[in-house]
Amino acid sequence: CNYYFELQSLYCPYWRCGILDIENSPPISVLFVDDEPSMCEIARIYLEERLGGCIITPVTDGETAIQLIESHSFDAIIADYEMPGLDGLELLRRVRNNNDMTPFLVCTGKSRHEVVIEALNAGADFYLQKGEDPYVLFTEMKQLIVQAVTRRRSEKALAKSRNFLEEIIDFLPDATLSVDSTQKIIAWNRVMEELTGIPSKDILFQKRNSVINRFKSPGALSLIERVLFLGEQASYISGDSDEDTRTITEEYHSFFGDGNDNDRYFRITVSPILSADMERIGFIGSVRDITLQKRSEYALIESRENFRALVENNTDIVMRFDLEGRHRYVNPAILPYIPFDPEYLIGKRYSDIIPHLKDGKKWDNLIHEVIISANPVEMNISFQSVKGLVTFNWRLFPELDMEGRVRSVLSISRDITFQLAFEKEKEALLSQIERNLGEFAILNDGIRNPLAVITG
Repeated sequence: CNYYFELQSLYCPYWRCGILDIENSPPISVLFVDDEPSMCEIARIYLEERLGGCIITPVTDGETAIQLIESHSFDAIIADYEMPGLDGLELLRRVRNNNDMTPFLVCTGKSRHEVVIEALNAGADFYLQKGEDPYVLFTEMKQLIVQAVTRRRSEKALAKSRNFLEEIIDFLPDATLSVDSTQKIIAWNRVMEELTGIPSKDILFQKRNSVINRFKSPGALSLIERVLFLGEQASYISGDSDEDTRTITEEYHSFFGDGNDNDRYFRITVSPILSADMERIGFIGSVRDITLQKRSEYALIESRENFRALVENNTDIVMRFDLEGRHRYVNPAILPYIPFDPEYLIGKRYSDIIPHLKDGKKWDNLIHEVIISANPVEMNISFQSVKGLVTFNWRLFPELDMEGRVRSVLSISRDITFQLAFEKEKEALLSQIERNLGEFAILNDGIRNPLAVITG
C-alpha cells in the first residue's frame, strides 16, 4: 500500500541510495556454483579481491549447494546453467520451491533465448552470458549482484519496519485506524476490533466506502464515519504547520447497544501522515473511550451544583479555605455581618482583611491547625460586625483527597448571639426563681412556727 511505500524511505537507507553503499554496508555473501573449479577461483579473485565488497563461497555441484543453502544464509546465489547432475536451473527451482527468495543469478556460456525465458520464469533475478573478458564479466556480475541485493535488503528493511509499525499500532491502548492516500484502510488495531466488533481481516486494504455495510452497530458506524470525516479535514491542514495545529481533537457522544445505559463518550484524535518530503500520504486516527471520565465529570458538576444550592440557601455561613488559609468560597449568609461584598474575601486570609484585629491572626492559626492535624476544630468566636457584637459557633472540617491528604478546609459558622443571650436570661431567671423560692421557704417557716406554739 502507498502508506508503507512512502514510509520505506524513512526506514530503509538502501532504498534511498538506489544502489548498495558498499563502503558502509556489510560485505555481500555469495554462493558461487560452477562445475569448473577454475571458474570458482577466478570469481573469488575478482569479486573478493579486485572488485571487493563480496565474500565468495565456491562449490562445484548443485547438491552441495543445496546443503549449504539449507545450513547457511547467503545474500546472493550465482549458478552456472549447465552442470552435471543438479544444474543451475534445477537448483533455482529447488530454492524457489522452498520459498527462499534469495537473489539468484543464472550464468551460461551459450546465448539461447529460450534459456533466458526459462530462467526468468523459474524465478531468476538476472541472467548473464559468460564472455571472454573476465573483468567485463565480473564487473557486470558485481553490478547485478549489488542491484539484486539492494532490492532484497530494501524489501527486508521495509518488511521489518512495516511489522514494527503494525506491532506498535496493534498494542496502542486506544482504538486506532489509518487510511492511506488511496482511501484504503491500512491499520485497524485490536482495540478497534473490540470497539466495533469487526476483525481487521475484514477491513484492511479495503476502500473506506466499501466497509460501511460491515457495521452492525449504528453507534460504531457513526463513530467511525466521524473519525474518517475528521481525517479528511486533517488532510487539508498545511504540512508546514507544527504538530499541534496539524492534529484535530474532538469529543464525540454516541450510543452503543440497547438499554438505558448505552450512551458512550469518546475522544477522537486525528493527524495527517506525512512523507519525508512533508507530503500528505494519509492520516491516522485514534479513539479513546472516556465514558467513565465524562460521567464522573457530570457527577462532579451535579454534586457541586447540589452543594452550591444547599449552601447558597443555608442560613449558616459556609466558607472554604485553601491550604494557605485563603478564602475560596463564601456563601451569601455572611452579607448581614460585613460592610463589603463577599467577593472581597476571596483569595485573602483573615489577617489580610483585618490586620489591625488581633483575632485575625488567631483565626488564621486555627485554620492552619486543621490543615496540619487533619482533625476538625470547634470554638466560639466573638467580633464586632455590622449588626454589632456577635458570637459565632465556628466549626472547621478538613476536606481530604483520594490519598487522604488535606486539600481544603470547610467551615460552618452559626450566629449564636441570641442563643447565648437567651441562655443568659434563662440562667438569670432561674437564679431569681431559686432566690424567690428560698425567701418563700423562710417566710413559710416563720409562719409555721407561731402556729406550732399556739396549737402545741
